[in-house]
Amino acid sequence: MSRLSSANAPLRATPRPAAKVKSKKPLTTQDRLKTRTLFFRRVKRSIKPGLWVLAGIFAVAFVAQAVRAIPAAPAKIAPLHSSSSFARLAAAAGFRVANIKISGADDGARPAIQAALGISPGDPIFGVSIKDAAQRVAQVGSVRSAVIERELPATLIVTITQRAAFAIWQSGSGASAQYALIDRSGNIIANQNAVEVKRQDPDLLLVVGQGAAQHAAALQAQLNAFPSINQRIVAAEWVDGLRWNLTLKDQAVIKLPMNDVQTALVQLARLQTSLQLLDRPVEAIDMRLPGRMVVHPYSKDGASPPGNAAGHP
Repeated sequence: MSRLSSANAPLRATPRPAAKVKSKKPLTTQDRLKTRTLFFRRVKRSIKPGLWVLAGIFAVAFVAQAVRAIPAAPAKIAPLHSSSSFARLAAAAGFRVANIKISGADDGARPAIQAALGISPGDPIFGVSIKDAAQRVAQVGSVRSAVIERELPATLIVTITQRAAFAIWQSGSGASAQYALIDRSGNIIANQNAVEVKRQDPDLLLVVGQGAAQHAAALQAQLNAFPSINQRIVAAEWVDGLRWNLTLKDQAVIKLPMNDVQTALVQLARLQTSLQLLDRPVEAIDMRLPGRMVVHPYSKDGASPPGNAAGHP
């Protein structure tokens, strides 16, 4: 009975323990940013546009330098035209030669320089081989070196360094005498009027004879050490490929030896200091024999000194 009673009794749910609720931490307000942090953030925001501008400037400079350094097609004949599509497209966009500026060259050399360039207005500016054109211009006699640059969109700048005239070389004599300017190395400076240059620079030395141009610099270096002699010399004749005859302004001739020219010039300078020998009326001073000097005065009849083998340009 007790079992039935207990069996028929209503079932009661066993109460579950209540779930634990996690307690949330109370929200705290965010601390204010420090002054330093705010400063750097503002600087960062202001720098960004400047960096973009700077990057743009570098990009433009890089492209311009790359365009300037673009090699042109090798030249076969002048004028030089590039077959590259880039040169053609650039020419269609207006990159054609319109101006050629030549600086450092005198008027007499300009026609030869322009002919050596082989470039005409209207040629594609990127079709010009800068290197080849400069080499051709450097072959002009009066030009020592040439630098050619492109100034986009349409200008070529040619900067010339001319050879300095060192002396005038006379080949031949009498009516067949020819005159040419030479540089210090004895190279002929072409396309120059030697007579006009001599008129502009009367102190320019005249050297005469075969091989004189190649030996002129060595002679001038020796004469420079003796101003009292050098300032009186107007011409020097290279005799038989062995020695020099020096002609003074009064047409007197100094015959230098083959060897030991320095000793002869020292002796002559001493006599000029003590006796003013070069100012006396002498026809020739023969120093060809070592240790000897023979002075030939003008003849007593007052005849003028014989003509000099060296002419006058």
